[in-house]
Amino acid sequence: MSILIALITLSVLIIIHELGHFTAAKLSGIKVLEFSLFMGPKLFSFKKGETEYSVRLIPMGGFVKMEGEHEDSDEPRAFSNQPAGKRALVIGSGPVLNILFAFILAAIVIAQTGFFTNTVNILAEDSPLRDIGIETGDRIISYNGRRLYDPSADISIFMYAEDGKPKDITFFDVSENKKVKKVVTPGRTETRFRLGFSATDTEEGARILDLEIDSPLEKAGARRGDVIIRIDDTEVSKTQDIINYLNVTRSDKTAPVNVTVDRNGKILTFENIKPFSDYQYTLGVGFQHKKGNVFDIIKGSFNYSISTIRNVLISVRWLFDGTVSFRELSGPVGIIGSIGSVVQTEQPAGVKLLNLLYFSSFISISLGVMNLLPIPALDGSLLLIILIEKIRGRAFSQEKVGMVSMIGFMLLIVLFIVTLFNDIPRWLF
Repeated sequence: MSILIALITLSVLIIIHELGHFTAAKLSGIKVLEFSLFMGPKLFSFKKGETEYSVRLIPMGGFVKMEGEHEDSDEPRAFSNQPAGKRALVIGSGPVLNILFAFILAAIVIAQTGFFTNTVNILAEDSPLRDIGIETGDRIISYNGRRLYDPSADISIFMYAEDGKPKDITFFDVSENKKVKKVVTPGRTETRFRLGFSATDTEEGARILDLEIDSPLEKAGARRGDVIIRIDDTEVSKTQDIINYLNVTRSDKTAPVNVTVDRNGKILTFENIKPFSDYQYTLGVGFQHKKGNVFDIIKGSFNYSISTIRNVLISVRWLFDGTVSFRELSGPVGIIGSIGSVVQTEQPAGVKLLNLLYFSSFISISLGVMNLLPIPALDGSLLLIILIEKIRGRAFSQEKVGMVSMIGFMLLIVLFIVTLFNDIPRWLF
């Protein structure tokens, strides 16, 4: 059931994208030949006006087919014969609608759960922010030149790639009623010992949700869905028990451990697993969380959307500068698995629904942003081609544009295969 819900969710987001192209094309007077729900062989269709509306066999995504989209055409209303502005509008409307849809989903979630403001309401005793005069009630504006939109998420991603060097921080000092800019050096958490997994606490025990790439527990043979019931001779019933055993109970924190799991009723023990140590940089700060009126909700959803767009772009850069390994890159299988894990968590139905909407909002923004990148076969490359055409004063033939898209499509197939090698061991075994 969780996989079915995940497939439907991802398909809805892709259909929203195609609906953006379709609506813009219709409003621009471009001849649309077909609008299809799903992919593969046609199950049934009907024609309304000049457009065929079809439903296809494979329940994934959809597409819009326009006259002159991939070939030159003598039809005056063909896509290829439209001015640059119209073509750019049609191409850009898909990603933009994804982002607008994400904004709506985020607003629904924020209306129910609230949102974080930039107001500091918690400062750890050893927070480096205390040393520069920040107090509870002050509002943090930016860190290292980057404005905080969704402060809790923004600080988390900033700290992920933190190098520990001093950074500029701008905040509004409430007691002085003025904006202040100072320099802060991030603190470090205590060294902790880990096995490299995340889990959710269930009645059976700590059920593994995800395994980090090349982590000790992954290399030992553990899988998603395994329930950890014992470490060495110590029974564990929740995640905190595991953390305490690795970091508090044992006298030799670096010694290997044996981990016993319940895999669908079968008891398995993985021996001689060596925990690894790490730490994180931190500012030791927590932000005010509140609910608000309709204007607060709109503002909160807008800030979330801007924050997520920026964080997606940061993540793309991390792939190329080595901050994040390509082995951590996920494709459709990974996305479906992630959505499915949201549905599988043991929580009330209302909470599951809100989590699903929130995660869908993130995926929708990611789809929108990624499609705007100037990568062949994606919308961003077509927008770049249209811009080049505008500058050079004449259009490329659709055959040449199609060739570029075909090359890009082949590259995307290669990327898809790479993500399969990442995702299949992580989610299907």
